Amino acid sequence: MKKEIKLGAFVLAALAVFAYFIIKTESCTEFLSQGKRYPVLARFATVAGMHSTAPVRLAGVKIGLVEEIGLEGRHAVVRMMIDKRYQLLADARAIISTVGFVGEKYIEIVYKEEFNQPQPAVIQPGGEILTLEPFNLDELKSKFDDIYDRVMRITASIDDIVSDQHSKESLRVALINLRKISDSLQVMTQEGGPAARAFADLARISARLQRSSEQADQLIAAANREFAGADGGILNDLRTASARIEGISSDLLAVTSDLRQGRGTAGKLLQDEELYKKIDESVSSVQSMLQDLEKKKKSLDTLRFNYAVHFDYFSRLRKARSALGLGISTPHFLVMTGVNEDPVSGDPRFTALGGKRIAAFSISAGLIESDLGAALGFSLLKNRLDLDLFAYRLHREKSPLVKTMLRFSLSRNIQLQAGYYDLLRPENREFMVGISFGN
Repeated sequence: MKKEIKLGAFVLAALAVFAYFIIKTESCTEFLSQGKRYPVLARFATVAGMHSTAPVRLAGVKIGLVEEIGLEGRHAVVRMMIDKRYQLLADARAIISTVGFVGEKYIEIVYKEEFNQPQPAVIQPGGEILTLEPFNLDELKSKFDDIYDRVMRITASIDDIVSDQHSKESLRVALINLRKISDSLQVMTQEGGPAARAFADLARISARLQRSSEQADQLIAAANREFAGADGGILNDLRTASARIEGISSDLLAVTSDLRQGRGTAGKLLQDEELYKKIDESVSSVQSMLQDLEKKKKSLDTLRFNYAVHFDYFSRLRKARSALGLGISTPHFLVMTGVNEDPVSGDPRFTALGGKRIAAFSISAGLIESDLGAALGFSLLKNRLDLDLFAYRLHREKSPLVKTMLRFSLSRNIQLQAGYYDLLRPENREFMVGISFGN
């Protein structure tokens, strides 16, 4: 009875952990649909207020969520997981929006007229979407604060000037002098005054200059006709060409002088050998960093996380048991962990295996139901049909405990399984059948 109570408490604890894990991923639907999404990256200058699991929306409809927020250089990199039934195009833009004025932040996918393309390509999994920077209320507030401080300083300066008695007296004297100058100008501009006579003389001089200008224009026109062909005035073309050549020559002389003296970026590159070496080393470092990032990205893309809850029934013992399994795999290695109850004693047993995958075969070793052992696996039908062979309790007399398991995937999340427990001992041999739920 105590063993059954312990086993029940353990199963309840495992189910509670599993339920908490599902709740932390927002909902069961979110948890079971991880394989139905693809990643898209976005870079922002700031993601203040943004958090992981924030929704991603298109036209107000949720199409994914934020999986991870990181920092790359001076930009924030947001990894979004988009439902595979929604395809984002290259002319889409991502912007950080807020529910209401001060509500939670989410990422909005928008299509604007100025970014439309005739035949935009589809953003592939792991690709990057262009972004628009959101309205920054803090930056606007900072600018208004700066303008307010400047206005207050100017007001204080004007107040100091006006409040000073000496400044007031100087201002009064300046206004009196300005009034005197205005009266003098009014007398000069009266009819028959000095200004009027000067203006009359200027008018006569202007008329003479006008006649001289007309005569000069006639002379230039005659000279132009003398040196012009059928297409126009050569003299005018020569003047234009001469002015352009003179300008180009001046620009070339200025550029040459700057290069010799090491001015500007090009001049420093030509004159400073150390600067050139530093730039070359920086470019090489950036290229190496990009290559390392590409290798890490490819490794992470091949990493798969598996989880499942198993329910098995033993035909001879007429007994059912439950188990929880977790696994991490890549095309080359795998790690499997789990916990279940012993079908005979009912005690909890733990499994932790590590191994290598070779084509359709997998070989692993470690703990199998709290005992040292090894396992051999074989996959068919694009991993929909799996055959596993487990051998453990190698120290047992006569023969070790051998267990076989055949699993067939009905769907992405449901598997049927059947096999034999303790296959080498007919007196203990058990046929078991069950079902598992996972990814």
